[in-house]
Amino acid sequence: MTATRSNTQIGHKVGDKVQIRREGGISKGTLVEDFADSLIPAEQLGREWAQPHRWAVALDTGVLVFADDSDVVAGDAVRAQ
Repeated sequence: MTATRSNTQIGHKVGDKVQIRREGGISKGTLVEDFADSLIPAEQLGREWAQPHRWAVALDTGVLVFADDSDVVAGDAVRAQ
């Protein structure tokens, strides 16, 4: 499964501190896993529900969430060394 979604972009990496857009607003966290190599387009997945997301993000509150590139807010990100 090496095909990726069309919204997958290079620019962030595991360890980056980012802001994530969520239903309740913006949350800060750290990218802990990149699933880009595991993503497949919805039409190949065979369903429209429970779509996999690219990033696992450990929020500063201690909650683990999953997000796509479009959920990562461009501003205020800190690159991992």
